Amino acid sequence: MVHFFSLTVVALFVTFTQTQAQRYMGKRDLNRDYYTLNIPNTEGGIESAKHIAQQLQVRFEGSVGELDSWFMVSSPQSLKRDDPVLANFDKLKYLSLLKRDAASQHWQNVKLIEKQTLKRRTKRGPIPADKQLIDAQKSLGIKDPWFPQQWHLINTENPGNDINVTGVWKQGIAGKGVNVVILDDGLDYKSRDLADNFFAEGSYDFNDHESLPTPKLWDDSHGTRCAGQIAAVKNDVCGMGIAYEAKVAGVRILSGDLTDADEAIALNYEYQKNMIFSCSWGPPDNGQTMEAPNGILADAFINGIKNGRDGKGSIYVFATGNGAISGDNCNFDGYTNSIYTITVGAIDHKNEHPPYSESCSAQLVVTYSSGGGQFIHTTDVGENSCSDRHGGTSAAAPNAAGVFALVLSVRPDLTWRDLQHLCVQTALPINIKDSDWKKLPSGRLYNHKFGYGKLDAYALIEAAKTFKLVNQQTWLELPSPVKKRAIPDSSGLKTRKALKNIVLVTDEMIKAAGLLRLEHITATVNIQHERRGNIVIDLESPNNVKSELATRRNLDTDDGGIKNWKFMTVKHWEENPVGNWTLSVYDVDNPESKGFMLNWTLTLFGEQDPAFVGIPIHTSTGIHDDKEHEVSITPTTSTVEPVATSLDNTPSRPTRIKSQDNSSKALKPKTSTGSATASSISSQTPVTEGDQAETETATLSKDDSYLTIIYGVLGSFAILGVATGLYFYKRQGWKSPVTMATQDRQLGPGGYEFDVLQPLTELDEDELSESDSDDINEVDRLVRNNH
Repeated sequence: MVHFFSLTVVALFVTFTQTQAQRYMGKRDLNRDYYTLNIPNTEGGIESAKHIAQQLQVRFEGSVGELDSWFMVSSPQSLKRDDPVLANFDKLKYLSLLKRDAASQHWQNVKLIEKQTLKRRTKRGPIPADKQLIDAQKSLGIKDPWFPQQWHLINTENPGNDINVTGVWKQGIAGKGVNVVILDDGLDYKSRDLADNFFAEGSYDFNDHESLPTPKLWDDSHGTRCAGQIAAVKNDVCGMGIAYEAKVAGVRILSGDLTDADEAIALNYEYQKNMIFSCSWGPPDNGQTMEAPNGILADAFINGIKNGRDGKGSIYVFATGNGAISGDNCNFDGYTNSIYTITVGAIDHKNEHPPYSESCSAQLVVTYSSGGGQFIHTTDVGENSCSDRHGGTSAAAPNAAGVFALVLSVRPDLTWRDLQHLCVQTALPINIKDSDWKKLPSGRLYNHKFGYGKLDAYALIEAAKTFKLVNQQTWLELPSPVKKRAIPDSSGLKTRKALKNIVLVTDEMIKAAGLLRLEHITATVNIQHERRGNIVIDLESPNNVKSELATRRNLDTDDGGIKNWKFMTVKHWEENPVGNWTLSVYDVDNPESKGFMLNWTLTLFGEQDPAFVGIPIHTSTGIHDDKEHEVSITPTTSTVEPVATSLDNTPSRPTRIKSQDNSSKALKPKTSTGSATASSISSQTPVTEGDQAETETATLSKDDSYLTIIYGVLGSFAILGVATGLYFYKRQGWKSPVTMATQDRQLGPGGYEFDVLQPLTELDEDELSESDSDDINEVDRLVRNNH
């Protein structure tokens, strides 16, 4: 019996060791190239990955972090111009389609392969202090006695301009039981201000692949300062953190290059124990970059909100960015405009909007940081070191994370969406004379600079104590017409001219999707343009609430346009979505740069009705018969200017665009437009009589027109006959197992199909809005009544 027990223990140990060995945690051999394999929705994914690795003659490294559908393989570096692994993958993938044996099933399971390349994320560090201020401080010998100088906790100079946390501390609420992880450039766990609250188990160094996130470079202080804001110990060193009884971990990713796989592992690192992920970084804030987490990174966020914290969802807190001085906008950053992140902007000690903090319709709330001559006082690298020069939106995100730690210590059962609802419900509008504050149908106020307002720790926690958890999420996806249309040039005009498209949301659609309460809205847009920064996009709801999706960016000279980009807005939270939604696209500068609207998709996210029974219908074209074509798209009263219509058809669904071209997708027909799926599903766009009327130029004489028409008809029949013959001839070669499987699959939000809607219409901008003075008076009244 003892012998049997011993064998059982040994067997379990071996199984555990093997399971652990199958997890790839990002450590790299610099002499090898690394590739990720995506094998979604397959129970035997690891077996397929191993089989493919064997056939590719590469080394199987294991599954990537906590992502069970992504696997890492590696091979010795090659000096060949064309990557041999990717080329071999394409060849073997193609050959597998010609076979029907068991081994070919492994190849049909794999969706894509991606070569991992090193990249670097940019710190959103403090804005440099004014030189005159620094000189004055040096010449006058000004020193700070720390806690009294932590004005964001208690503001004695401008009373009320703080996070309102002392009433929370007096209740004994200080973040106990909550772990916050700082994804940054390391964390000085030897600092006396952090040592007692350091959470080593949730920490890791992905730059040097060590267990502890030790700051090593001369500028590795960013993460330590952010950690001090959240969980600096209440002792005799520096100041104190907002949640001074919470634990803080460090994941070091910003001190060197990292791959998408590294970043994906970091975003899910110990996500059952690390509850809040504080992220004060992102793509460059230069007014030119447009980058989003795709592929494995997108899956990491979804995995985090679905499986993190035992299914309640990881809390991702992101800073809006410091690029406002460069004309940047946080809706051009795919991290900050994600529905899965809480995007936090900055305000200064006077409740003013600092010139560096980016604005956008995806911004949920703001909180305190540097500006107006003041900075955030916090912990620094060194046993007893402190910093009085921390700021930028880098400091806003950890201040918010500290407040959220207090909330989760009171209500650990809150989901990632519950916390967003609480932010919307309790945020306090500030600087109410700002003209961008608008009253919403929900009765709340919103401003693209401030979101719903500043975080109020006391109000947030009091509301959380009795908050009823929201039901599961549902969504409704509404694709738009796909007819290519020119965007009118507005340069030099006093009144901008817009290309407008109206999509109707009906009560039947909302009921079919089971949508009870609206939360986020995304608009996925495809636009051709020779200068991307000239494009301005607004979205207006049936209740005349306008979200600024894309603003002008003078420094953005990219000629690639906007490709399958998801803009996001939270401005319509809890608004009734039934009615016409209008997307307005403007070309505001440089008449030499032309632009064309291709297509867009409106997606409404929100709470599913608990009383809903059945399977929600998530995608609708809004088209059921010819009459409904007119009702669902064409506005009933409008002034329409004729615009020349191109007969070039665009893809029936937006193409997924990757930021890199070093990946090999599964086999697709040669006529595909670059879809990342195994095969593309194309649809034809019929030309209506209205389209023909717009494009015809009847310049034939009476004598020639009759013969021309006869020849044209005969030629059309001849071309049609040839095309039909070629189609049926080619059709036999197109029917691969992958294609037939694709025809039967159910496509989700990222891979939808839709019918062709009516063409876009060009309208003069004629928008009705309340005067700024009326808005300001209404804001004053609401603030007095609500607060």
